[in-house]
Amino acid sequence: MKLSAVLIGAADAVGEAIEAVSDWDAHGLRVDGAALIGGGEVAIPVLARAPAWEALNFSSIQADAIVLATPNLPAAVTRALVSRAADAKLRTLVLQGGRVRRPTLNDLIGAPLGDVDWARIRDRISGQRVLITGGGGSIGSELARRIAKLSPARLTLLDSSEFNLFKIGHQLPEAELALTDVRDARAVRRLFERERPQIVFHAAALKQVPMVERFPGEGVLTNIFGTRCVAEAAHEVGADLVFVSTDKAVEPSGVMGATKRIGELYCQALDRCGGKRAICVRLGNVLGSAGSVAPLFEKQLSRGGPLTVTDPDTTRYFLSIPQAADALLQAAAIGMSDGGPRGAALVIDLGEALPVVELARDVIRLSGRRPDIDVPITFVGMRPGEKLHERLVAKDETCLAFAVEGVTAAMSQPMTLSAITKVMERLIALAREGHDEAVAEELFAALRIEAAPASTAVSA
Repeated sequence: MKLSAVLIGAADAVGEAIEAVSDWDAHGLRVDGAALIGGGEVAIPVLARAPAWEALNFSSIQADAIVLATPNLPAAVTRALVSRAADAKLRTLVLQGGRVRRPTLNDLIGAPLGDVDWARIRDRISGQRVLITGGGGSIGSELARRIAKLSPARLTLLDSSEFNLFKIGHQLPEAELALTDVRDARAVRRLFERERPQIVFHAAALKQVPMVERFPGEGVLTNIFGTRCVAEAAHEVGADLVFVSTDKAVEPSGVMGATKRIGELYCQALDRCGGKRAICVRLGNVLGSAGSVAPLFEKQLSRGGPLTVTDPDTTRYFLSIPQAADALLQAAAIGMSDGGPRGAALVIDLGEALPVVELARDVIRLSGRRPDIDVPITFVGMRPGEKLHERLVAKDETCLAFAVEGVTAAMSQPMTLSAITKVMERLIALAREGHDEAVAEELFAALRIEAAPASTAVSA
């Protein structure tokens, strides 16, 4: 049985949709008419009209589904449309490239990045030997797919997961694969000596907040010692380094964020030494990445609910995996080519933080059901190491604007390379001995020193 559908959009977009999809039956749809935004006419009956998206009256649409004919709507507009359609018991579909699909969280989440300067990015990547750690992971693999299209001289993907490397190898058969653990300093050094990368994206990390809280020594060995192994190998072959960091490194409350903050401080100290760059890029919560909340919500929904949220007031900065890859490339190209300030953390403007409970509601609405009516949401309390709200810039950091809109350099009180290296050595030694409680204490003790006023902090 076909679903009755109404095409929604500006008249020109609806007209193009009618022409682009010659056989709506193949999609299981019967198009009954259009709801137009603005003026104009189309070759099918106009069932509703509104001056703007937010003014459209969904109660006047008698159909099973709406099809958004206007491509690339802002996420906030799409989110509002999906919400209102779900309230009217209408299924929402999206028309893209002549094909009809269900909307995903990527359509609803994340402020669109400022204009991505692909010419600058291509100029920086083309003809270069590029290596990505964590190259089979969610962010690393998306980064790899983008870089593969930018004509690198060579693309090497390092990962400790055989399965992840196997998957990305099938997608990018021209890439060189390296089954290697970033914690194996000798293996990393041998790989770098053989591949001689000129640009290194360090995306490999342990990211699951509660898991790293439970095993802090493992977090230190991967996120701190692994970062040092990669950074030292990059330095030895003369490569620029891009360190993938997180908003959880800003005034961290948990071990995972603290380990990433130590990684930031180390890379910032390296960057201030001159020579090749060691650039930190902070991302928010990447939807669909390993450990993100979205797959958990979808699994809970498949079981009929409830969806579990830590606290009704919890907010996060969200971006999709493609947005994360674009942000990394944009920041890396700017940082390496513009001679920006050394020792900074580059921050991409991600708009306003979104309540996590709204993300849960979006997941429910995307299934055509109504949150709190058809599917319940329950609150389970904060997990170890979590904060109610995340920040992209610390209170004591100074922000310097770049020439490129939407990119900020966050400057913090510096630590010398020797000072941060000593901290790392103590942490690594404790982790190797399995002293997890002492690891956590030492981590936060080091960051309390780092956060001390300039008169008492270790200076550059």
